[in-house]
Amino acid sequence: MRMDRDFIRSPCTWSKLRYRLGHSYLILPSGMHIRESGTNLMRPVLHTAPEKAAFVLPVKGETSTLAGWVEAVEADPVARAIIESKPFQRLRSISFLGALDHVATTASLKKAPRTRANHSLHVAALAAFVAHRRGYDDDLARHLRTAGLLHDIGHPPLSHSVEPYLQKRFGYGHHEMGEMLIAGQRPIAIGLQKTLAKTLDITFVTDLIAGRVGASEGGDLFSSPINIDTIEGIIRSYRYLRDTPTALNPLQVAEASLVDRSESRFKVLDRFWELKDFIYNRLITQDIGLIADQYSQLYFAEGSQPLGEDELFDTEAQWQRRHPQLFSDLISINSVRDTPAALESATLQYSVRRYEIVAGSLDVQRYRCTKEPTQRTLAATRHGASQENVQLGLDFKVQWN
Repeated sequence: MRMDRDFIRSPCTWSKLRYRLGHSYLILPSGMHIRESGTNLMRPVLHTAPEKAAFVLPVKGETSTLAGWVEAVEADPVARAIIESKPFQRLRSISFLGALDHVATTASLKKAPRTRANHSLHVAALAAFVAHRRGYDDDLARHLRTAGLLHDIGHPPLSHSVEPYLQKRFGYGHHEMGEMLIAGQRPIAIGLQKTLAKTLDITFVTDLIAGRVGASEGGDLFSSPINIDTIEGIIRSYRYLRDTPTALNPLQVAEASLVDRSESRFKVLDRFWELKDFIYNRLITQDIGLIADQYSQLYFAEGSQPLGEDELFDTEAQWQRRHPQLFSDLISINSVRDTPAALESATLQYSVRRYEIVAGSLDVQRYRCTKEPTQRTLAATRHGASQENVQLGLDFKVQWN
């Protein structure tokens, strides 16, 4: 087997590990493993040996709570260095739901749980939980936790709300921005890239985030239809609507999706899939969410202050100072009656998503998402709506911890 020089790095230790290739096992140096590439060929990848102490699991009694896993991630030296980096700290000023976080009905909620930083930390905690439950070695688990921390590192201010505009203007979005930062291609990220290069295979981390890694190495944590990102994000989104804890919690869903193989898991997964449909259709693309997103895009597309490329890597606090009118208009939106005049007769284009359960299928094909391009105007709705146009009281109850 030829070993690509690009994957030979030092320092490394040479204790033996076994990795399966087809029906045989190879004895490889510690930190080296066989990975599926995007072409389904197997190639060797060398992870540098960790220079930090092994990951410390949550104390007894805390392994069953997401908060316990969050604390364990925060205490890990490698994760701590990433969390303290400038690109990750920037996420503390990037709203999780973008413009929807700045309308009147949500602006008064606590800020900390509604940021991309908080979401990313919890995704890393889910990665740590699944890696432990699967019995992964420290090196692979470290890369999975890192991918969890960095999977949203490229989100611009207002997150997904302005991304369609960014795609049109600059030709790329938050995925490409994330790869730029991880590779150290922006001044803000030079320190982060150096931190990652000390103990991690940066290419492997990027491949995990992009869904280019096979399930045998934990790639399904990020590419499965019910993956750790969507698990955390959907349950987090529900907290915007109701703060009522009960049985459905992120660890339970992650266990059902990525660890448990029994048929009983589908009871949990079905309920989660129904919740995902509810969140998209009663929160994200409901009138207020749709108005906030579309107005944010229109503000930059037709306004007198088009975005510069460097602004994509700013914080929302910087945007609030630079574009005060946008945020003033957003916070005035309390219902569809408050649609900004610029949108009153505009045609809004978006996709309606339906998350359906295929009865009789007992694998990942059971969960199907369909997207239908849709357009509408808000004029009629605006004049006939009540203040209770978003009545979000469906009987879904979610446990945060």
